[in-house]
Amino acid sequence: MTFSRVKWLVALILAWGVLAQGLPEGEGKALVEQRCSVCHGLEVITGNRLSAAEWDAVVGSMIGNGAQLNDAERKVVVAYLATHFGKEAAQAAPAPADEGAKVYAMCQGCHQANGAGVPGAFPPLAKHVPAILTAPGGRAYLPLVVLGGLQGSIVVEGVAYNAPMPAFASLSDAQVAAVLNYVASSWGNAALLKDFKPYTAEEIRALRQPLTPQQVYTQRAKLGLK
Repeated sequence: MTFSRVKWLVALILAWGVLAQGLPEGEGKALVEQRCSVCHGLEVITGNRLSAAEWDAVVGSMIGNGAQLNDAERKVVVAYLATHFGKEAAQAAPAPADEGAKVYAMCQGCHQANGAGVPGAFPPLAKHVPAILTAPGGRAYLPLVVLGGLQGSIVVEGVAYNAPMPAFASLSDAQVAAVLNYVASSWGNAALLKDFKPYTAEEIRALRQPLTPQQVYTQRAKLGLK
């Protein structure tokens, strides 16, 4: 197995580890983990933003399909979901940097904690992300890399890279916004992006589309980047 392949597998393991860390703390968390995850993964929850009434309908459907929740527990679960995964949680406000750092934990297996990457294996995010964001169309393109992955040969600061980046479409809109804002403000990138406007969950939602890594690579070529 090649070094690049090993690093890529490590990155995937780290990513799944972060996703498996669970849900935000709060009353109802244990019930959601115990009763809801029996039939589906937690990403089904974290990837949605619904109103309290909509979550109540979803929970009602779950109960109809066999989920074990009494009336009191149902109210607790709905309140928890509406608080942490409600439409209000996806308002057009910049995602907090600390949340971005948490999400970035799944990226640093390849791109490293300092954003320097691994020469010849995984590209750096320091300096390179500002180059993307300042290119015409770069702001709309960058979230697609996170959501759809990237596969194809690229050149960053004169060094060629060809390791595939996996897609992280299971991340919520807020998580994608948070990690992009974290990267844009770290490792000296902020100084190169003085007019950078933080991403919001609403912006990511509008940009989200089902692209393959190869299709994302085609989008990159349109930016004029190697």
